[in-house]
Amino acid sequence: MTVTLLSQAPDESTLKARHIQRDTALLVSPPLTGQEGPLFGDMFVCEEQFYFYSEASKSGIAVEYPDIIIHAISRQDGQPNIYCQLDSGIFFPNQQLPEDDYDRQETVTELRLIPRDSGALEGIYLAMSECAALHPDKEFMEEQEESDQEFYAPSDEAELNEVQQAALRHLESVFEQPPKMNGHQFDDPVDESQ
Repeated sequence: MTVTLLSQAPDESTLKARHIQRDTALLVSPPLTGQEGPLFGDMFVCEEQFYFYSEASKSGIAVEYPDIIIHAISRQDGQPNIYCQLDSGIFFPNQQLPEDDYDRQETVTELRLIPRDSGALEGIYLAMSECAALHPDKEFMEEQEESDQEFYAPSDEAELNEVQQAALRHLESVFEQPPKMNGHQFDDPVDESQ
């Protein structure tokens, strides 16, 4: 899998775009060398991969969908955006990474895509979901087929190691929790025909 830096805009006439969003800000964490703050440009959610390009800075990125392990709508800090986390060990060639090997292993690349029109978030998310479904993670699928073991999910945070607990706290801080109703996460459906 690869992530690529772009020095020119993708050719829109050859893309199989599911969604194009103009006037979008991109924040990369850890940041790209020489890039403090967001890049402003256009987002292309295409069937083959995801692109972002800034005409003003003459640079951008391309990411293959199997490298995006999480994508979601985030409303953290009152700034609605598409949050993406890349697979462990996937970095752009010019990212500012920690010098220490342990710190580097613990570092993940995060992307925040902030469209000027926050009403476009749902359409962007759905297009990314559709395109990601076109590119299942082959390694993961093979592991699932080979594994006859039951799925094990830790029942509480105490069963997670320190790194897993830190990752869980971070993800919980990024995603908005739905409101609880009547003390429950979701109400049972009501059959009005009775």
